[in-house]
Amino acid sequence: MKLGIYCDSGINGGHEEMLKRLMLALVASTGIETLSILVPTANEPLFRYVSELSLKHKKVKVIGLTYTAESLRGNMIELVRMVRSTAAILRSLELEKLLIAQGTIASGLAGLFAARQARVTAVSYLPLVDDAPENAGAAEKIKWLIKRVLYRMPDEFVTLNEHLRGKLRALAPRARTTILENYVDDRFSRSTLTRSQARASLGLPDDGTTIIAHIGRLNFQQKRQDFLMQAIESHKEAFARTLVLIVGEGPDAERLEAIVEKSPALAACVRIVGPQKDVLPYIVASDTLVLPSAYEGVPLVMIEAVLAERPVVVSRVSGLESYLPDALLFPVDDSASFVKRVFSASTYSMAALTRDFRRRFSREVFDAQAQSILTSASSSRGAANPATREHSDMLAK
Repeated sequence: MKLGIYCDSGINGGHEEMLKRLMLALVASTGIETLSILVPTANEPLFRYVSELSLKHKKVKVIGLTYTAESLRGNMIELVRMVRSTAAILRSLELEKLLIAQGTIASGLAGLFAARQARVTAVSYLPLVDDAPENAGAAEKIKWLIKRVLYRMPDEFVTLNEHLRGKLRALAPRARTTILENYVDDRFSRSTLTRSQARASLGLPDDGTTIIAHIGRLNFQQKRQDFLMQAIESHKEAFARTLVLIVGEGPDAERLEAIVEKSPALAACVRIVGPQKDVLPYIVASDTLVLPSAYEGVPLVMIEAVLAERPVVVSRVSGLESYLPDALLFPVDDSASFVKRVFSASTYSMAALTRDFRRRFSREVFDAQAQSILTSASSSRGAANPATREHSDMLAK
């Protein structure tokens, strides 16, 4: 099979990290003759990664895109021009499938439109799934109608769990939809680093201070670090002997710094440490991790925390209740419940959950499923897919 991977994101975040792991699985597949990877040259970390991959594996071909999704946003003329040029590239590569990394159904559009133009089977990889807006104005209703059309464009979807799969099948009933859960490096479950050692290496107190960590992109709309700050201010007494670490970077970094600087309560217990190449010491050093997100796919840091036997308190969104027990979940807008869960989480026994995650998110399982899903022949749109049903049942056990 001649397979292509398309990613036009200018960001090198968690979604792109998952895509890199998928690339490694596909490179190892004997069923793939060539793997053509189209990524922006402007996304230097991602372009460097795939370039190095091509040096190690002859079957990998790298095509540098001259644009990013961000550079095309709002520029319809340039979008049309890039769709045409990308479609020409796809025709020359003679691909059988193009896997398009879509953080949302409205991202990666140049690749999706180009695949349709070039008549290449389009596989949408890991799009988050929107719900129809309630009590929306005319503009929001129009946006939703456009998204409804976009959901019906891919021939196939690869998603993360049954919750997202069900929503995709409702929006695109004729598309083949399969599940591929990601894997996490087993060093998170095999590390010998202790909590005290981790705190010492990071210069953190080890005197009974409770340490809570939020690890992720600084984006209020999705990750809701602003909700976390509001919860701390509303429950100052609970956080009296607590240090809250904010690990990451993103578009709301300056806003977050300003919020913390203006509040004595936040300045006393919040430490913004910025992006880190290795988050393992921060996970191990923490008593509890938090993810008060408005929406998620399957966050890598959630899996990493559980593998390291650290509780992670997560908002009950996007089907995440299929991964975590009630003791680690809270209603998305309930700050009182959130704080209660944060400070009771350390009493939750993680052993059984950690064993389940080690089995569920292993690289061996991921590689086998990725190779099977993407090298299999596409089913006709709307046809039943027994292989998909069997895969889903297996994951549900």
